[in-house]
Amino acid sequence: MNTKFRAALRNELPLWIREGLVSEETASNLSTTYQLGNLKEESSRLLSAVIFTIGGLLLGGGVISFVAANWDDISTPVKLTILFSALLGFHAVGYWLWRSTSWRRLGHALIFCGCLVFGANIGLVAQIFNIRGDWYGAFGAWAIGSLAVAWAIRSWIIGVLVLFTSFLWFIGFQDDHHQRAALLYPFAIAVALIPLAWIIRSRVLYAGTWLGIVIAASVIAGNHGSANQALLAMAAGGLLMWMLGQLHRAAAWRKEFSNVAAGLGLSTLAATAYIWSFHELWTNPKLRLMQSLLPLLFLALSIAATLLLFRKERQTQSWLIIGVLAAGLLLAGASLVNREIPFTIVTNLAAMILAAVLIGISLIDEQRAFFWLGSLYLVLLILSRFLEYETSLLIKSAAFLGCGVAVILAGVSYEKYLRRKIPSVADNKDKEPVYE
Repeated sequence: MNTKFRAALRNELPLWIREGLVSEETASNLSTTYQLGNLKEESSRLLSAVIFTIGGLLLGGGVISFVAANWDDISTPVKLTILFSALLGFHAVGYWLWRSTSWRRLGHALIFCGCLVFGANIGLVAQIFNIRGDWYGAFGAWAIGSLAVAWAIRSWIIGVLVLFTSFLWFIGFQDDHHQRAALLYPFAIAVALIPLAWIIRSRVLYAGTWLGIVIAASVIAGNHGSANQALLAMAAGGLLMWMLGQLHRAAAWRKEFSNVAAGLGLSTLAATAYIWSFHELWTNPKLRLMQSLLPLLFLALSIAATLLLFRKERQTQSWLIIGVLAAGLLLAGASLVNREIPFTIVTNLAAMILAAVLIGISLIDEQRAFFWLGSLYLVLLILSRFLEYETSLLIKSAAFLGCGVAVILAGVSYEKYLRRKIPSVADNKDKEPVYE
């Protein structure tokens, strides 16, 4: 029940009643089912949350700016008193308001600002006492402190702050330490943040955490310039995210996570296929066992998820699963190809399969956005190949003209297809869309 649809329905219902399309009783049932009476209150809560957060940020910035402006004139005890008073004040007042029913969002905003002040205090206290150390250590301490607060008040935005600060710590840490220690980071954020996202039903935190896990695995795999390792990690991670999204939809486990996880996974696969479709990125495969552990785990989980999906999916959607699985496995297999030409062929083939999947989703769900995304992605692939290789301007001109004509013809054909598909309630009552 997205807000845009509910707002449109609320505006249309009076017109439907006047024209006799629905009865007063039916309109009342629709209003109750879609909670139309809560729209104004929800909009007000969102606006107040944004205002309170901005106001809290300005307050925190004011405190830090005041201390910075008078830094040389303030004694150390006074500096510490101001810094810790601001930190405790934000958290104490925020927690008190968060516990109340009327000002819960204001309290949440103040606690979030308290977490930002906590990060600033780490740097300022280190400066006061001239504490030296690795730059990323401060971000690690900031992440641990904010994680405790995120769990205490079940906050998705503080969870995102934890993800951001911990990732900065990871980037610095993995450059200075052995790969085995860096391998623990993706598991740590998975344990710390995915259960929190699950409990509070936060799509942003859930998708962001999985994306952070995949990016971290790619950084670990691609360390020391091993491009084929990074390709394996991104392909396996994107495939796993897409399969998880489909599992959420098919099994009704936190179904609200399905679209964002599947969309993020498909986007990751499409970006990976396009980036590595350029032949210059081929490198002689030298897989390292420790750097390959996470990608191989992603692949194993993806295959397990695929087997579960085939037990639940109808036959009309099986080809989508097969298509995405084939593209993901082709990209993963490309990391093992030891010749440039086969590598380029495999990655481009995977990209074309993904374009076909996007167009296929548009035909099943009758959504124009996926049709145009798939078509433009395919055109981008074709034009990139013509621009990548040395060809005459005449051939490039013909390619541009051909792609333009093909896009127009495809668009016209798709619009005709949609007009022929006149949906009815009876036709669609059992239809389960790939993307709602």
